[in-house]
Amino acid sequence: MKKRLAVGISIPVVIIFVGIIVSMMLPSSVFVLTESLDGFGLLGGRHRISGLAAPPGSDAVQPLWLVNGRLWDALQGARANPGLGVENGRLTLRRPAGARIIDLAGHTVLPGLIDMHVHALGGRFDGEMMIGAGITTARDVGSYLPGALEHREEAAAGTRVGPRLFVTGPYIVHGAALTDQEIGADGPEAVTGVVATLAAAGVDGIKLHRGIDVAMLRNATQAAHRRGLWVAVHLDGVTASEAAEEGADTIEHDFGPEKEDVAIAAMLRAGTAFVPTLTVAQNAWRIPDLARQDNPDLAPYPSLFRRAWIRGQMRNARAHGMTAQEIALRQSTEMRLRDFVRHFHAAGGRVLAGSDAPAFLVPPGRGLHRELELLVASGLTPAEALAAATIEAARALRREAEMGALAEGMLADLLVVRGEAAPDAAVIAAFRNPALVVKDGRILLERLTGR
Repeated sequence: MKKRLAVGISIPVVIIFVGIIVSMMLPSSVFVLTESLDGFGLLGGRHRISGLAAPPGSDAVQPLWLVNGRLWDALQGARANPGLGVENGRLTLRRPAGARIIDLAGHTVLPGLIDMHVHALGGRFDGEMMIGAGITTARDVGSYLPGALEHREEAAAGTRVGPRLFVTGPYIVHGAALTDQEIGADGPEAVTGVVATLAAAGVDGIKLHRGIDVAMLRNATQAAHRRGLWVAVHLDGVTASEAAEEGADTIEHDFGPEKEDVAIAAMLRAGTAFVPTLTVAQNAWRIPDLARQDNPDLAPYPSLFRRAWIRGQMRNARAHGMTAQEIALRQSTEMRLRDFVRHFHAAGGRVLAGSDAPAFLVPPGRGLHRELELLVASGLTPAEALAAATIEAARALRREAEMGALAEGMLADLLVVRGEAAPDAAVIAAFRNPALVVKDGRILLERLTGR
């Protein structure tokens, strides 16, 4: 009996061990290993987000009829709720037959938030963290391609609790790829082929990164646009002006070394949007204080993964033993970026909200809340910051006809928060504890009390 028990225990242990070793030998080791270990429940304990639903599956769900409270979107502003229906995954202004009635007196209904800059982690926790923060759509701009596609399809099918994903797969770099987040191209002709390969795999857009020059940028952008893909650019080998002039749809993180007014003028002429990821710029100097095991924003990470991730991101941010001078330099970098956002927005530029989670310990979900706060601190009104995470983000994804607002026929992606105030700092703060989150007409989080 003891021998049989020992054999029964040893076989799964050996299988897990071999799986870990094989995963670590693959170029996609981090994603694959995390995904595998999370599936076995071997990443340690974590704080479970209260009110989070189990994966709903593909079965039909009961329609909803939301009454009372207030509605807000960037197109129509704040208004009384005349009744908002959810049926077959879409919004309707009539009461669906057999609907569950939900009284939202004392609440505000908004479109689900859109995070325009994230990177996927293996496992289910990052998607849950985003849903728990009211993010129903995210643009993944640099992740292991098979994993990102799998997460996208599972979220769409309802077998994974997570946001609707728009993905680039790995970002395109000049030369050899160094990680599974990259795909290399040797020059202008090669980059055209890489774009074709990514498009055939099913990506929604492409991202250009390390070492891309103007000729490669031009070929990549033209190849992507011919296939209906949008183009995101992390400035490295090109300037903001060059990226804009060659057709970049968005510029990520920073405007590069050129003069601010030159970059702004070029981006305005081309209609290029800016995703500043201010939270990462701030975390670059705050990260030693954030790297605490008791940081509540990191509690939904599994404990073993959390410890490894903290160590890895401290190294990534080169944050060990920062001097006062280095901290001051990083703070000045953040302020320079915030000044650019202020001036670009004032000139009529399109600013989009993206967190860059999970870089530099930016938590998936709540990192976008902080981004909204920093956009307000950089000159946007609260309503404009919310537009950057709803309708303006939907426009950049070319999906404004069905996302980012509360109108008949749009996708039923909703964030409900306590309070009926017009959009202000208090509303953004309320995102940290949403009362209800609906995606594709399915309730994925519910914390309505007394109902």
